[in-house]
Amino acid sequence: MIDKKLKEALELIGGRAILKEENQYYILMTLREFKKLRQEAIGGLTKQELVDRINNDIAAWKVVQEEEKISEMDLGEMAKQEIESDEVRYEKTEV
Repeated sequence: MIDKKLKEALELIGGRAILKEENQYYILMTLREFKKLRQEAIGGLTKQELVDRINNDIAAWKVVQEEEKISEMDLGEMAKQEIESDEVRYEKTEV
């Protein structure tokens, strides 16, 4: 778990801290502060803004899923599937 002194310091500064490890930065906050932050971010939105935000989050998630799917594809397996496919392709060539 979290060090007792670190936890005490975190509570003294309002529940937020920034940690740096090499070139990565992390924000450390209490669950109470996180919930408050999320509520403030969502609370000020109109219904349409909230729907737009949810749709943007879903679209971003789908992009990540597609990128992961592409990175996991085996190119050899794809070529084999194309050969086994009943699909006929016509290509125009320059004469």
